[in-house]
Amino acid sequence: MLSLHYLLLNILMLLGLGAVIAFCHFVLKPFQTHWAIVRARKIVAGNGWTDDWRSRNVYRMLATARNDLEAAKLWHQLDAMRQSEGKRQPS
Repeated sequence: MLSLHYLLLNILMLLGLGAVIAFCHFVLKPFQTHWAIVRARKIVAGNGWTDDWRSRNVYRMLATARNDLEAAKLWHQLDAMRQSEGKRQPS
């Protein structure tokens, strides 16, 4: 009887873990992508690429966004801004 309870507990824990992973994948990831798109629009409109953690985070999120044409377009614009900024400053 103890092994049956243990088995049911493990099944419930695995289902809970699957629910958390699905929530992160289907809810949080699109929300993060939307946030990155909004932030990238502000960076491109202001024409001010800064090499701080927030800009690098937006750049990374747009680079990993799937099936989003606007994210890809903004990533290319940010990449061009980042490369032009790198050419102006000596490394």
